[in-house]
Amino acid sequence: MIKKIRILTISIFLSILLLSACTPAWQVEIISNDQTIGLIQREDVSHFINLSMEEIDRVPLGQLFYANGFMLIEEIQLITKGEEIASYVWDSIADSASILENGKVIIGNETIQPDTIIVSQAVLPSEIEHSIMDISLVIADFLSIPNLLNESRKPILTGDASNAVMILVDGLQFRKLQTMIKAGRLPFFAGINEIKQGLSVYPPITTTATAALLTSSRPEVNGVYGYGYRTTETITLFDLAADLDKNVIAIEGASLPFNLRNAEITLSGDRDGNGFSDDNVCMNSLEVIGSNMPDLMYIHFHEIDDMGHSFRPESQEYEDALVRVDGFLNQIYLALPDNTIIAIFADHGMHTVGNGGNHGTLTADDLIIPIIFLEK
Repeated sequence: MIKKIRILTISIFLSILLLSACTPAWQVEIISNDQTIGLIQREDVSHFINLSMEEIDRVPLGQLFYANGFMLIEEIQLITKGEEIASYVWDSIADSASILENGKVIIGNETIQPDTIIVSQAVLPSEIEHSIMDISLVIADFLSIPNLLNESRKPILTGDASNAVMILVDGLQFRKLQTMIKAGRLPFFAGINEIKQGLSVYPPITTTATAALLTSSRPEVNGVYGYGYRTTETITLFDLAADLDKNVIAIEGASLPFNLRNAEITLSGDRDGNGFSDDNVCMNSLEVIGSNMPDLMYIHFHEIDDMGHSFRPESQEYEDALVRVDGFLNQIYLALPDNTIIAIFADHGMHTVGNGGNHGTLTADDLIIPIIFLEK
Protein backbone atom coordinates (compact mmCIF):
# COMPACT_ATOMS: atom_id res chain seq x y z
CA MET A 1 0.00 0.00 0.00
CA ILE A 2 2.77 2.42 0.98
CA LYS A 3 4.59 1.57 -2.23
CA LYS A 4 1.49 2.37 -4.31
CA ILE A 5 1.13 5.73 -2.53
CA ARG A 6 4.77 6.56 -3.24
CA ILE A 7 4.36 5.64 -6.92
CA LEU A 8 1.19 7.79 -7.13
CA THR A 9 2.96 10.72 -5.47
CA ILE A 10 5.91 10.48 -7.84
CA SER A 11 3.52 10.26 -10.81
CA ILE A 12 1.70 13.41 -9.72
CA PHE A 13 5.01 15.23 -9.21
CA LEU A 14 6.23 14.20 -12.65
CA SER A 15 2.93 15.30 -14.18
CA ILE A 16 3.28 18.73 -12.62
CA LEU A 17 6.82 19.03 -13.94
CA LEU A 18 5.66 17.96 -17.39
CA LEU A 19 2.83 20.49 -17.40
CA SER A 20 5.24 23.21 -16.27
CA ALA A 21 7.64 22.27 -19.04
CA CYS A 22 4.81 22.41 -21.58
CA THR A 23 3.72 25.88 -20.44
CA PRO A 24 5.42 28.22 -22.89
CA ALA A 25 7.77 30.73 -21.32
CA TRP A 26 7.75 34.19 -22.77
CA GLN A 27 9.44 37.54 -22.48
CA VAL A 28 9.02 40.85 -24.23
CA GLU A 29 12.11 42.94 -24.82
CA ILE A 30 11.63 46.69 -24.47
CA ILE A 31 13.86 48.73 -26.77
CA SER A 32 14.25 52.50 -26.94
CA ASN A 33 16.82 54.44 -28.96
CA ASP A 34 18.29 51.14 -30.18
CA GLN A 35 19.04 50.03 -26.62
CA THR A 36 17.42 47.33 -24.54
CA ILE A 37 15.74 49.07 -21.60
CA GLY A 38 14.27 46.03 -19.91
CA LEU A 39 12.15 42.91 -20.19
CA ILE A 40 8.53 42.10 -19.42
CA GLN A 41 8.02 38.54 -18.20
CA ARG A 42 5.16 36.52 -16.77
CA GLU A 43 6.23 37.22 -13.19
CA ASP A 44 6.14 40.98 -13.81
CA VAL A 45 2.54 40.82 -14.96
CA SER A 46 1.61 38.44 -12.13
CA HIS A 47 3.26 40.81 -9.64
CA PHE A 48 0.96 43.71 -10.49
CA ILE A 49 -2.11 41.47 -10.76
CA ASN A 50 -1.41 40.23 -7.24
CA LEU A 51 -0.90 43.79 -5.97
CA SER A 52 -4.24 44.95 -7.32
CA MET A 53 -7.02 45.53 -4.80
CA GLU A 54 -9.49 44.68 -7.57
CA GLU A 55 -10.09 41.40 -9.45
CA ILE A 56 -8.12 41.76 -12.70
CA ASP A 57 -6.66 39.39 -15.27
CA ARG A 58 -4.42 41.89 -17.07
CA VAL A 59 -2.17 44.85 -16.37
CA PRO A 60 -2.10 48.22 -18.17
CA LEU A 61 0.88 48.30 -20.49
CA GLY A 62 1.65 51.73 -19.07
CA GLN A 63 2.26 50.11 -15.67
CA LEU A 64 5.08 47.99 -17.12
CA PHE A 65 6.52 50.94 -19.05
CA TYR A 66 6.53 53.07 -15.88
CA ALA A 67 8.24 50.25 -13.97
CA ASN A 68 10.96 50.31 -16.65
CA GLY A 69 11.55 54.04 -16.25
CA PHE A 70 9.35 55.55 -18.96
CA MET A 71 7.30 58.67 -18.31
CA LEU A 72 6.01 60.17 -21.56
CA ILE A 73 5.77 58.13 -24.77
CA GLU A 74 5.12 59.14 -28.40
CA GLU A 75 4.73 55.80 -30.17
CA ILE A 76 5.16 52.06 -29.72
CA GLN A 77 5.85 49.33 -32.25
CA LEU A 78 5.00 45.69 -31.57
CA ILE A 79 7.47 43.26 -33.16
CA THR A 80 7.11 39.49 -33.55
CA LYS A 81 10.00 37.40 -34.92
CA GLY A 82 11.67 40.50 -36.29
CA GLU A 83 8.61 41.75 -38.17
CA GLU A 84 6.56 44.79 -37.20
CA ILE A 85 3.02 43.68 -36.46
CA ALA A 86 1.54 47.00 -35.43
CA SER A 87 2.46 50.60 -34.64
CA TYR A 88 0.46 52.95 -32.43
CA VAL A 89 0.48 56.57 -31.31
CA TRP A 90 0.68 55.99 -27.57
CA ASP A 91 -1.82 58.63 -26.41
CA SER A 92 -4.49 57.07 -28.62
CA ILE A 93 -4.19 53.65 -26.96
CA ALA A 94 -2.91 54.45 -23.45
CA ASP A 95 -6.40 53.90 -22.01
CA SER A 96 -6.87 50.45 -23.53
CA ALA A 97 -3.42 48.86 -23.95
CA SER A 98 -2.89 45.98 -21.52
CA ILE A 99 -0.98 42.72 -21.21
CA LEU A 100 -2.12 39.29 -20.02
CA GLU A 101 -0.15 36.77 -17.99
CA ASN A 102 0.40 34.74 -21.17
CA GLY A 103 2.25 37.67 -22.76
CA LYS A 104 -0.51 38.68 -25.14
CA VAL A 105 -1.01 42.43 -25.59
CA ILE A 106 -4.60 43.62 -25.87
CA ILE A 107 -5.23 46.91 -27.66
CA GLY A 108 -8.89 47.61 -28.32
CA ASN A 109 -10.17 44.56 -30.22
CA GLU A 110 -6.68 43.43 -31.26
CA THR A 111 -4.64 40.71 -29.56
CA ILE A 112 -0.93 40.49 -30.37
CA GLN A 113 1.86 38.34 -28.91
CA PRO A 114 5.00 40.45 -29.39
CA ASP A 115 8.53 39.45 -28.48
CA THR A 116 9.76 43.05 -28.74
CA ILE A 117 8.22 46.45 -28.12
CA ILE A 118 10.04 49.48 -29.50
CA VAL A 119 9.18 52.58 -27.50
CA SER A 120 9.71 56.09 -28.85
CA GLN A 121 9.93 58.34 -25.82
CA ALA A 122 8.48 61.83 -25.74
CA VAL A 123 10.78 64.48 -24.39
CA LEU A 124 9.78 65.85 -21.00
CA PRO A 125 9.44 69.64 -21.00
CA SER A 126 12.67 71.16 -19.71
CA GLU A 127 10.66 73.11 -17.12
CA ILE A 128 9.76 69.89 -15.29
CA GLU A 129 12.21 69.57 -12.42
CA HIS A 130 9.95 68.48 -9.57
CA SER A 131 7.22 66.03 -8.67
CA ILE A 132 4.33 65.70 -6.26
CA MET A 133 6.78 63.94 -3.92
CA ASP A 134 8.72 67.17 -3.40
CA ILE A 135 5.81 69.12 -1.91
CA SER A 136 5.95 67.60 1.57
CA LEU A 137 9.71 68.19 1.64
CA VAL A 138 9.11 71.91 1.31
CA ILE A 139 6.38 71.93 3.96
CA ALA A 140 8.52 69.85 6.33
CA ASP A 141 11.44 72.25 5.94
CA PHE A 142 9.37 75.35 6.62
CA LEU A 143 7.73 73.82 9.69
CA SER A 144 11.01 72.32 10.98
CA ILE A 145 9.66 68.76 10.72
CA PRO A 146 12.61 66.34 10.48
CA ASN A 147 13.03 62.84 9.07
CA LEU A 148 10.91 63.16 5.91
CA LEU A 149 13.77 64.22 3.64
CA ASN A 150 14.94 61.83 0.97
CA GLU A 151 18.67 62.42 0.60
CA SER A 152 18.50 61.81 -3.16
CA ARG A 153 16.38 64.92 -3.72
CA LYS A 154 17.02 68.50 -2.70
CA PRO A 155 14.16 70.61 -1.33
CA ILE A 156 12.75 73.25 -3.68
CA LEU A 157 12.64 76.01 -1.06
CA THR A 158 13.84 76.41 2.49
CA GLY A 159 12.86 78.83 5.22
CA ASP A 160 10.71 79.23 8.30
CA ALA A 161 6.96 79.62 8.65
CA SER A 162 4.51 79.53 11.53
CA ASN A 163 1.83 77.79 9.45
CA ALA A 164 1.54 75.81 6.26
CA VAL A 165 -1.39 75.14 3.93
CA MET A 166 -1.54 72.37 1.32
CA ILE A 167 -4.31 72.89 -1.25
CA LEU A 168 -5.14 69.98 -3.57
CA VAL A 169 -7.07 70.96 -6.70
CA ASP A 170 -8.26 67.56 -7.88
CA GLY A 171 -8.01 66.75 -11.59
CA LEU A 172 -6.56 70.11 -12.69
CA GLN A 173 -5.02 69.67 -16.13
CA PHE A 174 -1.90 71.82 -16.49
CA ARG A 175 -2.58 72.61 -20.16
CA LYS A 176 -6.12 73.81 -19.45
CA LEU A 177 -4.88 75.95 -16.55
CA GLN A 178 -2.40 77.74 -18.82
CA THR A 179 -5.01 78.28 -21.54
CA MET A 180 -7.50 79.84 -19.14
CA ILE A 181 -4.87 82.08 -17.54
CA LYS A 182 -3.96 83.41 -20.99
CA ALA A 183 -7.66 83.98 -21.69
CA GLY A 184 -7.86 86.21 -18.59
CA ARG A 185 -10.40 84.03 -16.79
CA LEU A 186 -8.35 83.18 -13.69
CA PRO A 187 -7.22 86.37 -11.92
CA PHE A 188 -5.82 84.61 -8.84
CA PHE A 189 -3.70 82.15 -10.82
CA ALA A 190 -2.68 84.94 -13.22
CA GLY A 191 -1.23 86.90 -10.31
CA ILE A 192 1.19 84.11 -9.39
CA ASN A 193 4.76 84.69 -10.56
CA GLU A 194 5.68 81.06 -11.11
CA ILE A 195 3.49 78.03 -11.72
CA LYS A 196 5.82 75.05 -11.89
CA GLN A 197 5.23 72.01 -14.06
CA GLY A 198 5.60 68.85 -12.01
CA LEU A 199 4.92 65.16 -12.33
CA SER A 200 2.46 62.96 -10.52
CA VAL A 201 3.11 59.22 -10.11
CA TYR A 202 1.69 56.21 -11.94
CA PRO A 203 -1.15 55.59 -12.04
CA PRO A 204 -2.02 59.29 -11.80
CA ILE A 205 -5.11 58.92 -9.61
CA THR A 206 -6.00 60.43 -6.24
CA THR A 207 -5.02 57.47 -4.05
CA THR A 208 -1.53 56.89 -5.45
CA ALA A 209 -0.88 60.62 -5.75
CA THR A 210 -1.97 61.33 -2.16
CA ALA A 211 0.22 58.55 -0.82
CA ALA A 212 3.19 59.87 -2.81
CA LEU A 213 2.43 63.41 -1.65
CA LEU A 214 2.27 62.59 2.07
CA THR A 215 5.16 60.10 2.17
CA SER A 216 7.41 61.75 -0.41
CA SER A 217 7.92 58.33 -1.99
CA ARG A 218 6.92 56.27 -5.02
CA PRO A 219 4.27 53.52 -4.96
CA GLU A 220 6.86 50.74 -4.62
CA VAL A 221 7.95 52.37 -1.35
CA ASN A 222 4.63 53.55 0.14
CA GLY A 223 2.72 50.46 -1.02
CA VAL A 224 -0.18 52.29 -2.73
CA TYR A 225 -0.36 51.03 -6.31
CA GLY A 226 -3.75 52.07 -7.63
CA TYR A 227 -7.50 51.83 -7.27
CA GLY A 228 -8.87 50.27 -4.11
CA TYR A 229 -6.07 51.40 -1.82
CA ARG A 230 -7.20 53.76 0.94
CA THR A 231 -4.19 54.04 3.25
CA THR A 232 -0.42 53.67 3.52
CA GLU A 233 1.62 52.16 6.31
CA THR A 234 4.61 54.33 5.40
CA ILE A 235 5.20 57.30 7.72
CA THR A 236 3.57 60.49 6.44
CA LEU A 237 4.06 64.21 6.88
CA PHE A 238 0.98 64.26 9.12
CA ASP A 239 2.43 61.48 11.32
CA LEU A 240 5.64 63.44 11.82
CA ALA A 241 3.73 66.64 12.54
CA ALA A 242 1.65 64.84 15.18
CA ASP A 243 4.83 63.47 16.78
CA LEU A 244 5.89 67.09 17.31
CA ASP A 245 2.44 68.00 18.73
CA LYS A 246 1.64 70.11 15.69
CA ASN A 247 -2.05 70.52 14.91
CA VAL A 248 -3.17 69.18 11.50
CA ILE A 249 -6.66 69.95 10.12
CA ALA A 250 -7.96 68.59 6.80
CA ILE A 251 -10.97 70.06 4.98
CA GLU A 252 -12.40 67.55 2.51
CA GLY A 253 -15.34 67.57 0.11
CA ALA A 254 -18.22 65.11 0.22
CA SER A 255 -15.96 62.08 0.72
CA LEU A 256 -12.58 61.04 2.04
CA PRO A 257 -10.77 59.25 -0.82
CA PHE A 258 -7.66 58.46 1.25
CA ASN A 259 -6.95 57.97 4.94
CA LEU A 260 -5.43 61.20 6.27
CA ARG A 261 -4.03 59.67 9.42
CA ASN A 262 -3.28 62.06 12.32
CA ALA A 263 -5.39 64.86 10.84
CA GLU A 264 -8.61 66.29 12.26
CA ILE A 265 -10.98 65.88 9.30
CA THR A 266 -14.03 67.90 8.25
CA LEU A 267 -16.21 66.47 5.46
CA SER A 268 -17.87 69.46 3.84
CA GLY A 269 -20.47 67.82 1.63
CA ASP A 270 -23.09 69.90 -0.18
CA ARG A 271 -24.64 71.49 2.87
CA ASP A 272 -26.19 74.40 0.95
CA GLY A 273 -27.81 72.01 -1.55
CA ASN A 274 -26.52 73.69 -4.71
CA GLY A 275 -25.06 70.49 -6.16
CA PHE A 276 -21.44 71.34 -5.40
CA SER A 277 -19.09 70.81 -2.45
CA ASP A 278 -16.22 73.19 -3.27
CA ASP A 279 -18.05 76.27 -1.96
CA ASN A 280 -18.55 74.44 1.32
CA VAL A 281 -14.89 73.41 1.38
CA CYS A 282 -14.01 77.09 1.02
CA MET A 283 -16.49 78.10 3.72
CA ASN A 284 -15.18 75.53 6.17
CA SER A 285 -11.60 76.50 5.41
CA LEU A 286 -12.31 80.16 6.12
CA GLU A 287 -13.99 79.22 9.40
CA VAL A 288 -10.93 77.25 10.50
CA ILE A 289 -8.54 80.02 9.46
CA GLY A 290 -10.59 82.60 11.35
CA SER A 291 -11.06 80.64 14.56
CA ASN A 292 -8.47 77.89 14.89
CA MET A 293 -5.62 78.26 12.41
CA PRO A 294 -3.60 75.02 12.71
CA ASP A 295 0.11 74.50 12.22
CA LEU A 296 -0.66 72.51 9.07
CA MET A 297 -3.85 72.71 7.02
CA TYR A 298 -4.88 70.45 4.13
CA ILE A 299 -7.67 71.58 1.76
CA HIS A 300 -9.09 69.39 -1.02
CA PHE A 301 -11.26 70.82 -3.83
CA HIS A 302 -13.06 68.02 -5.74
CA GLU A 303 -15.36 69.60 -8.31
CA ILE A 304 -12.94 70.18 -11.20
CA ASP A 305 -12.27 66.44 -11.28
CA ASP A 306 -15.98 65.66 -11.03
CA MET A 307 -16.82 67.99 -13.92
CA GLY A 308 -13.97 66.57 -16.00
CA HIS A 309 -15.24 63.01 -15.58
CA SER A 310 -18.81 63.99 -16.41
CA PHE A 311 -18.29 66.53 -19.20
CA ARG A 312 -14.63 66.43 -20.45
CA PRO A 313 -11.78 68.83 -19.61
CA GLU A 314 -12.69 70.95 -22.65
CA SER A 315 -16.22 71.51 -21.38
CA GLN A 316 -17.80 74.68 -20.07
CA GLU A 317 -18.63 72.84 -16.85
CA TYR A 318 -14.95 72.01 -16.25
CA GLU A 319 -13.91 75.58 -16.96
CA ASP A 320 -16.64 77.01 -14.71
CA ALA A 321 -15.48 74.77 -11.85
CA LEU A 322 -11.93 76.07 -12.33
CA VAL A 323 -13.16 79.68 -12.31
CA ARG A 324 -14.97 79.02 -9.03
CA VAL A 325 -11.88 77.47 -7.47
CA ASP A 326 -9.80 80.46 -8.59
CA GLY A 327 -12.13 82.67 -6.55
CA PHE A 328 -12.05 80.33 -3.54
CA LEU A 329 -8.25 80.31 -3.57
CA ASN A 330 -8.21 84.09 -3.56
CA GLN A 331 -10.50 84.19 -0.53
CA ILE A 332 -8.39 81.66 1.35
CA TYR A 333 -5.13 83.42 0.51
CA LEU A 334 -6.42 86.78 1.74
CA ALA A 335 -7.70 85.22 4.99
CA LEU A 336 -4.48 83.40 5.85
CA PRO A 337 -2.20 84.91 8.50
CA ASP A 338 1.22 86.29 7.64
CA ASN A 339 4.21 83.97 7.85
CA THR A 340 2.34 81.15 6.10
CA ILE A 341 3.74 78.88 3.37
CA ILE A 342 1.13 77.77 0.82
CA ALA A 343 1.38 74.87 -1.63
CA ILE A 344 -1.24 74.62 -4.40
CA PHE A 345 -1.11 71.58 -6.66
CA ALA A 346 -3.07 68.91 -8.51
CA ASP A 347 -2.95 65.19 -7.81
CA HIS A 348 -3.32 64.37 -11.51
CA GLY A 349 -4.63 65.86 -14.72
CA MET A 350 -7.40 64.72 -17.03
CA HIS A 351 -7.83 63.57 -20.63
CA THR A 352 -10.89 63.28 -22.86
CA VAL A 353 -12.64 59.95 -23.37
CA GLY A 354 -15.75 60.11 -25.54
CA ASN A 355 -18.18 62.61 -24.01
CA GLY A 356 -16.44 62.56 -20.63
CA GLY A 357 -12.99 62.49 -19.15
CA ASN A 358 -10.66 60.16 -17.30
CA HIS A 359 -7.16 59.90 -15.84
CA GLY A 360 -4.75 57.20 -14.75
CA THR A 361 -2.73 56.79 -17.95
CA LEU A 362 0.92 57.33 -18.77
CA THR A 363 0.19 60.52 -20.75
CA ALA A 364 1.14 64.17 -20.41
CA ASP A 365 -2.41 65.37 -19.72
CA ASP A 366 -2.68 62.95 -16.79
CA LEU A 367 0.86 63.06 -15.40
CA ILE A 368 1.89 66.72 -15.69
CA ILE A 369 0.52 68.78 -12.82
CA PRO A 370 0.81 72.39 -11.63
CA ILE A 371 2.85 72.95 -8.45
CA ILE A 372 2.77 76.37 -6.83
CA PHE A 373 4.49 77.69 -3.69
CA LEU A 374 3.50 81.00 -2.15
CA GLU A 375 4.79 82.74 0.94
CA LYS A 376 2.62 85.19 2.79
